[in-house]
Amino acid sequence: MSLTATFRKEAEDLVKEQMAAYDPSHDWLHVDRVRRQALKIAKEESTNGKTIDIELVELAALFHDIGDAKFHREGQPTGREIVMAFLAKHDYAKADIVAKIVENVSFRKELAGIKNEWAESCIELHIVQDADKLDAIGAFGIMRCAAYSGYKNRSLYDPAEKAQLNMTYEQYQAQTKANTGCAISHFHEKLFRLKDMMKTPSAIRMAQKRHDVMVAFVEQIEEEYSMDE
Repeated sequence: MSLTATFRKEAEDLVKEQMAAYDPSHDWLHVDRVRRQALKIAKEESTNGKTIDIELVELAALFHDIGDAKFHREGQPTGREIVMAFLAKHDYAKADIVAKIVENVSFRKELAGIKNEWAESCIELHIVQDADKLDAIGAFGIMRCAAYSGYKNRSLYDPAEKAQLNMTYEQYQAQTKANTGCAISHFHEKLFRLKDMMKTPSAIRMAQKRHDVMVAFVEQIEEEYSMDE
C-alpha cells in the first residue's frame, strides 16, 4: 500500500496520540518539523544523484519518537510493536524497514557504538537521523533543551557542575537513570557534538549555522551569570 492521504492522516493521528504523553520537546510539532526537515534533505540528496525512498523517509520520520526510551515504561508496547501493528493493518510492504529505522534513529543508539552493515548503508536512516539532530540544535534545540529540563525538574544552569565531556554510552545511561545534569551541561555533553555526527552533505551544511547559534547562546549565559556585562 502506498502512502495515500487516508494512510498519512491515520499515521499522523497515531503519532499525535503517542506524543500527547510526552513533554513539549518531543511533541507532535517536533515530529512534524523532523518530517519536513527529512523530506527537505531527501529532496536535496536526490538531486545529487542518490536513490532515496521518499515514502520510507516520511513514515520513519513520523514514527521516529514512538516508544522513545526516555518515556517508555516497563510493560508498555515498544516502538517497534506499535509501528509494526499499525503498518500491518495497512498491509505496508516495507513495515520492517520503517520499524528498523525507528529502532536505530536515536543518539543513544549511536553512542552505544553498535555498528552493522545495514545501519552504515541505509540512506533513509541517515536522513531521519540528521533531521532529528538538526531539530536538537540551533534555536529550536535551545528551546527543546530548556523544555525537557523543566519537564525533568533539572537546573537550567549550575556553575558548580562539571559537564561530562566525551560522554560514553554508560555515562549517558547512568545520567538518564539518575536524572542529573543541568541544561547547560547538556550542550557540552551532547548538543555540541551533533554537528560532527551529521551524515548527509545537506545536513552537514545546515548544521554549522545552528551550532553557532548554540555556542553564542551558551557564551551569553556564562557572561550573564558572571556579571561581566
